[in-house]
Amino acid sequence: MEFHSQQPIHPTIRKCIQHLDVIKADDKTKQIVYMYMESLLRERDLIAASKQEPIESQIHN
Repeated sequence: MEFHSQQPIHPTIRKCIQHLDVIKADDKTKQIVYMYMESLLRERDLIAASKQEPIESQIHN
């Protein structure tokens, strides 16, 4: 299964997809795993970004 996107594939996701190839997972399974892992990376990035916000933006009046 090939993934065509503008951004490079994260190394961990690439390795996971390679393992799925080894166990001969079907394309649908690879797609589900890829999408799930991408969503985890997005969540991680959002959490990291929210922790870097200035203190003033975290104060609720």
